[in-house]
Amino acid sequence: MQFAANVGDARVLLVKSTGETVQLTVDHVPDDENERRRIQSFNPNPKLPLVQFKAGTWRVGGLLALSRAFGDAYLKGSLNAEGFSTGQDRSMGYSSGFGLIASPYTTLNDLTSEDAWIVVSSDGLYSEEARGGGGGLDSRSLAELLLSVDKSVPCDTVASILASTAVNLGSTDDVTVIVMRLGAASG
Repeated sequence: MQFAANVGDARVLLVKSTGETVQLTVDHVPDDENERRRIQSFNPNPKLPLVQFKAGTWRVGGLLALSRAFGDAYLKGSLNAEGFSTGQDRSMGYSSGFGLIASPYTTLNDLTSEDAWIVVSSDGLYSEEARGGGGGLDSRSLAELLLSVDKSVPCDTVASILASTAVNLGSTDDVTVIVMRLGAASG
């Protein structure tokens, strides 16, 4: 059994020995219509939208390109929005935060003999042109790279290779990677 959970745009990807990839998580981003509606339902000031289209992507509070997170307390619903003084907060019209939450998406899956790798990473590993990113790997290229790795290469080295490849392809976002070799990749 494999349990996956995520908040925000961290991702868990399963790579099969066939090259097929399965994203086991859901990206929590404000360009998702359901997430945008959820956030707007918390809006205390309908004259100022909580989700705004800025720099080519939807952003919570005009700043953050994800809709769920552990950190970023000043964007969460509270009477004391961390990072803003009371005067600034009131003048912006957002006295109760921006609707950001930390509720995770979870899945429980059975692993099979075809499952070769699990990759846990930040979104900087991937090419995300639609959300203002760029560079990085697409899922197919990531699977090809992983399936070409010699079985003797340690997982931390494989993670470094993936991160370096994403940066070399032009990723400018945070690239944090953990890889786990499963039965089909172990031989």
